[in-house]
Amino acid sequence: MIRTLNFAFIAITGLVCLGLYRIAEEARVTTAELKAVRAAIVEEKDSLGVLGAEWASMTQPGRIQVLVQKHLDLFDKPAPQLATLTQLPSKTPPLAPDNAFRNANIVVAPAPVPNTAPPPPSTAPSSPAPTPAQLKTGT
Repeated sequence: MIRTLNFAFIAITGLVCLGLYRIAEEARVTTAELKAVRAAIVEEKDSLGVLGAEWASMTQPGRIQVLVQKHLDLFDKPAPQLATLTQLPSKTPPLAPDNAFRNANIVVAPAPVPNTAPPPPSTAPSSPAPTPAQLKTGT
């Protein structure tokens, strides 16, 4: 019986060692992949910085203006003047002159509040509800 237990414990120990080795190897491979991904991210960030600098140099307004004048037959055309400032309508006039409120001596009483009570219920008699007997006969 002791031999059987010893053999079982040795077998279990061997299986645990194999499982531990497998987990350690997966961790080593995953660490190597993680380092490779981080290096790729750094390279992409660097290339984005270079592309941003190139884009900034390509979209400078002075450079674009030179290219437009060189390759396109575009030019600034003065806009026609349709009206002068005196022909434009003035802003909305003030409701009252500026000094009108300084000389006001009249006190205005508040307006009466309208009655907002609901209307009284109607007193007209309504038709009574039909009885079950009337419903059966249809009258």
